[in-house]
Amino acid sequence: MPAATGRLQEDFQSVRILTPPLDAARSLHHYLLNAPIMAKIKRPSWDEFWFLMAMVYSTRGTCDRLRAGCVIVKDKKLVGAGYNGSPRGLPHCDEAGHLIINGHCERTLHAEENAVLNTERRNLEEATAYLLGTPCLRCMRLMVNSGIRKIYHLGTYNNALGKKYITQLAREAKVELKQFPFKPKELWQRAEEILRGAGGILKH
Repeated sequence: MPAATGRLQEDFQSVRILTPPLDAARSLHHYLLNAPIMAKIKRPSWDEFWFLMAMVYSTRGTCDRLRAGCVIVKDKKLVGAGYNGSPRGLPHCDEAGHLIINGHCERTLHAEENAVLNTERRNLEEATAYLLGTPCLRCMRLMVNSGIRKIYHLGTYNNALGKKYITQLAREAKVELKQFPFKPKELWQRAEEILRGAGGILKH
């Protein structure tokens, strides 16, 4: 017998095929059949998520007549955001009080204005704005002129300047203006439930 063939037979004979004991195999099979499956978390939809982000930004607002927030989104990415606050270097409402003109506080820039200012020009084209309330006519014109094509809001702000003209402006500019039925408290509670659940930062 050639030496090489002899070595092959020796190597083949030295190979050990490990077969688990029958009891162990049955135990593994039973575990796989009955192993607990992790519950699938109902994540917020994209629209719900961006409204939540607008709510978070509103916590930075400095006018307590309405703490507003706005996020600007493009291709499911946050490209800009803002809240209502005074121009840079000037006192805020919570420092100097409200500046009321014709029933409106004019001390601050609106959330939509700051969001547009905080967004690169190229990212405004065909973007979507998520607001907590109805935009005023001034902010509506600004967003339309900036290239934003969809404006989504949660509630309605009855004191919004020029409110009755907003729908007309959206229609003429071919901009989608839509109110969502989500309830802010429920959105926030669901987000907190996730954060208090498995893997959440508030679990412990």
